[in-house]
Amino acid sequence: MDRSDSQYAQAKLAQLKGQYQIDVSADWGDGEGEWKPGSWTRAELDRFHSAIDLMADAMGGPEAFVRHIGGATVRKADIGSHGGEALAHRVSLSIKGSFSSWTVVHEFAHAWDANYGWRLSKLLEKYTGGFTSPFLAGILKAAGLADTERFRPGKRPGRYGRRPGCNRAGYFYGDRPSGSNWSFNRVEDFAESVAMYVGWERDNDLSQHARKRIVRYQLKNGDKDPFNIIDNWTYYAQRFYPDNGDYTRTKRWQFVDDLVKGRIAIPDVGGRHPTRP
Repeated sequence: MDRSDSQYAQAKLAQLKGQYQIDVSADWGDGEGEWKPGSWTRAELDRFHSAIDLMADAMGGPEAFVRHIGGATVRKADIGSHGGEALAHRVSLSIKGSFSSWTVVHEFAHAWDANYGWRLSKLLEKYTGGFTSPFLAGILKAAGLADTERFRPGKRPGRYGRRPGCNRAGYFYGDRPSGSNWSFNRVEDFAESVAMYVGWERDNDLSQHARKRIVRYQLKNGDKDPFNIIDNWTYYAQRFYPDNGDYTRTKRWQFVDDLVKGRIAIPDVGGRHPTRP
């Protein structure tokens, strides 16, 4: 952050606090007689605010956003290879590089889920016809029926663990998510479903990414997708490509739509917010 942008940045932080009860931890400012630029840029603050605006709009406005998220502190930090991490009322973005609007919405979807004791992802799992069973997943992998290399993901097309139950969590997802891999579970499913909902066909900063998640299943086996991943896309299309390529025809889109429009009762956890899903 340049010194010349500090006044603008402070106004932006005040706006985020006033609108959304989001406290961005400023790591820039004057210190020991010289300016400390920190890790944030003016462009990143603008991108972050715009992504929150998009998510809030999809949720029904700033008041709905505050009610469902319950306030959050946001910081830049060294979180390893992750682009972001989130728990109830706390979101971290990687200090190692810039972030996308998709990452912001994805992480705040986690914060939303965490604010309700991770019960929203459980509701999604049930709504879409999925279930989690490490035991059954272990049998599947032991029998050589998983698209993995026995008990770990492979490093070649068709072996990344995309099929139901072929992930680390033993998550047998139902219906058609926009994608899956070894790290997929109901918590990641919820966050990705929210990001897809916010971006799908809305002509915003997430829309191109959302479209790329779907069109890759029209590629041939061995082709490179828009994210530079090579896989057996034709084979996986039956599990991920929605009817007529329209994501709104999936149970995940319908679940998030029902959730934000109040057609699904959100469980009360009595103010208790577990730190793990």
